Amino acid sequence: MSAHTDPYARTDEATHVTPNTEFDDERKMRVKAELDEVLDPCSCMSDHPISILDLGLVESIAVDDRDVEVTLLLTSQRCTYFLDINDEVRERVEALDEFDACEVHQDTSGQIWTNDRMSTEQRKARRKRFHDQMDAAGVTPYAERSD
Repeated sequence: MSAHTDPYARTDEATHVTPNTEFDDERKMRVKAELDEVLDPCSCMSDHPISILDLGLVESIAVDDRDVEVTLLLTSQRCTYFLDINDEVRERVEALDEFDACEVHQDTSGQIWTNDRMSTEQRKARRKRFHDQMDAAGVTPYAERSD
C-alpha cells in the first residue's frame, strides 16, 4: 500500500445509495435527503448516531409518478428495528408534497451488509473513535511484533 492510499476510501463504485449519490431526478434527491435524516436505531444507543444513508442501508430509491419505493439492506436480516425504520421512512417521504405513498422493502437477495457500505467519513470517524478509546484505556489494540 502506498503512503498516499486512503485505506478507508472505496476501491470500487458503490452500487447502493450513498451520501455522494447523485440522481438526475430532483424528486429522488429530495427522498435521499429525507433518508439522510433517518437515524439507525442501534446507533442511537451509542454516543454516535448515524443515518441509514451514512450506514449504507439504502440499497435503492425508485420513483414512479407519485409513489416511492425504498429498498434497504439491513445489517442483519433479523433486525428488530425494521418496522421502526420503515415507519419513519414512510412518514418522512409521504410528508413531501409530491408523493402520495412510500413502500419500504427489505432486500432479501442474500446480499450481506458489510461496513464497507458505510460512508468513507463515517468509517474514518468510527476508526478514530476506536483508537481514541484504546489510547484512553491504555490498551494496544494490535499485538506487537517481537523481533
